[in-house]
Amino acid sequence: MAELLFTTAAFQPQGRPASNVPMLLDAEMRLIEPACAWLLHVALVRGRTRSKETWRTYGEALYDWWQTLEANGWGWDKVRSNELAAYRNHMLEGTSDHTGRPYSRATINIRLRVLAMFYRWCEASGLVDEVPFSISELSLGRSRPTTFLTHVDAKGGRQSANELTLRHTRSLPRPLEPATIRRVMESMGARDRLIVEWAVTTGVRRLEIAGLCVNSLPETASAELPVMPIRLNVTKGGKVRQVYPPLPLFDRTRAYIREERAVAIRHGRERNASYREPDALFLTEHGDPLTPRRIGAMFGQACKTANVKATFHELRHTFAGAMLRFLQRQANRAPELNPLLALQAILGHADLETTGIYLRMLANDLSAVEVAVDELYKGLGS
Repeated sequence: MAELLFTTAAFQPQGRPASNVPMLLDAEMRLIEPACAWLLHVALVRGRTRSKETWRTYGEALYDWWQTLEANGWGWDKVRSNELAAYRNHMLEGTSDHTGRPYSRATINIRLRVLAMFYRWCEASGLVDEVPFSISELSLGRSRPTTFLTHVDAKGGRQSANELTLRHTRSLPRPLEPATIRRVMESMGARDRLIVEWAVTTGVRRLEIAGLCVNSLPETASAELPVMPIRLNVTKGGKVRQVYPPLPLFDRTRAYIREERAVAIRHGRERNASYREPDALFLTEHGDPLTPRRIGAMFGQACKTANVKATFHELRHTFAGAMLRFLQRQANRAPELNPLLALQAILGHADLETTGIYLRMLANDLSAVEVAVDELYKGLGS
């Protein structure tokens, strides 16, 4: 069966390290050339896809598809829409090997769209004669809610759609109440509580928390400022931005560096004489950098222990809703402030329409986020 591997920094196709590029190998450990060629194109040539998490998503989608091809004896370049429809229907009726839960329609559509991109690239590269699906242009129905950017829609309300993708209405973000977050944090150690506090008071993603470095934190903070600007160099899409943790969080992070992190580094040196201290802020007990997946798994286990249904990304939603409400109040005193544009910059969204979903969230249930960021932080029970 196919295997999914990732390159290390030793992989230097253009004279520069290119780590974390997904590669597919067959049962004899040979490169599956069309898949690897496209994944390399995405990672090294295509300028719009710079996130290594996106590379992983693409690699996992192709890996699952290649396993399906092998299990059914289908040739990757011989399949047509019937085989892709069977693959889609299998996901609709089955469960994920990774989570044990049914596939969401969003996940199924993501995989189908990855396959669409792959086959379109193969067609353009002369590897296949035609793509195994058709594209139709859909007119948005009157029943579908228009967005707040409809007036600048250059497509006239029409969208191209892969005929195999499923109808899926995106649900509104769900903020978590401070009491719920406290319940989840009860079983956590100091490091993990600190990670949750970073997420819920700055809106950083798992990837961005894992990318925080010790040297990105100033040695001292000014007591005159309520927050401390911190530069994020590792972000979704690779666009550098700043976040603003409150001073108490900054102080607690410095305490973690002096105490728990120092112990982890000592354990790393005891286990390995050639151990070198990582730049990463958050480390495992053995002194290794925490990965985004491990951060998500940590939060998931804490939720399970607390009997709470939540995801790590909902901490970001909680911050976003609270911050937008705070910015709206500020705009009452400073009319030149645009709350949505300010929130877009804080969250690092490339598309303003992505940020706009939080306006709908507030309109849907204002009471769910009727809490300012400072009140939310206090509610965590420092």
